[in-house]
Amino acid sequence: MRWWHWYRHLPQNPVYLREKGHWGKPNPFYDNLIRFSPFLLLGGISLGFCAGFGNPAFFNNNDDLFTIWCLLCLPGMLLSMVTLFGSLLAPALTAPMISLERDKGTWDILLTTPQPVYSLLLAKLLGALSRLRIWPVLFVLSLFQGLIIFCSMSLVGGKITVWDGLLGLTTVLRPWLEILFAAFTGLLFSTVVRSATMAVSSTYAIVVIFKIFNSGLVWMALMSNQMSDETAVLAMGSVGPTAVYALAIMGLWAGIFYQANRMVGG
Repeated sequence: MRWWHWYRHLPQNPVYLREKGHWGKPNPFYDNLIRFSPFLLLGGISLGFCAGFGNPAFFNNNDDLFTIWCLLCLPGMLLSMVTLFGSLLAPALTAPMISLERDKGTWDILLTTPQPVYSLLLAKLLGALSRLRIWPVLFVLSLFQGLIIFCSMSLVGGKITVWDGLLGLTTVLRPWLEILFAAFTGLLFSTVVRSATMAVSSTYAIVVIFKIFNSGLVWMALMSNQMSDETAVLAMGSVGPTAVYALAIMGLWAGIFYQANRMVGG
């Protein structure tokens, strides 16, 4: 009930409104980056096409699965584009948040308000992420793609299996977790590093490295020698990265509160 009360009054929270950009200039990094959004969009489209054509189905010997994916690759590519676009913009929103406040000396002022530190962090995080306009599109695309993948795998196999359900579920969840991972990584660096520039650059480095080594192709390569079931190997290309992203986000959130409490104590 306490959380629900806090959420209901969030639109009137001055910390949330400032981070959302209703007043002042809370984040010059994002304001500068958004000017290049057309180029980011083109980059997201290019990478999305590469990700779509790099889907594990193309490396499978199942002709039916290959045909079905070719018919359904467009929504998958669109989902990849939106996910990449969100992952590119999220660090610019969250990485400078606390670093800029500390640099200006306003973080200590915020800590003197009646709001506890977790309320300040959540208000700033939600306010920053609300500036991304991708959430409705991401919801529709991820849900649609998850249902399509689940139905397609069920039709190819002739029956519904646990792996089919896991593949459909993780297809829905993974884009959200990738963007949240980028956002939470930025927020953690923002509580650790005083320089906003260093926080942003470090966040981008971690996000890119994590995405490369936690890709579906890497998981499929690892699982192909461990599992004989073709469907299970394909599913692990989505289940494995999704699980790792979820665990990483929980670890990041714990680290964020640890650092925030240290700053309060300091």
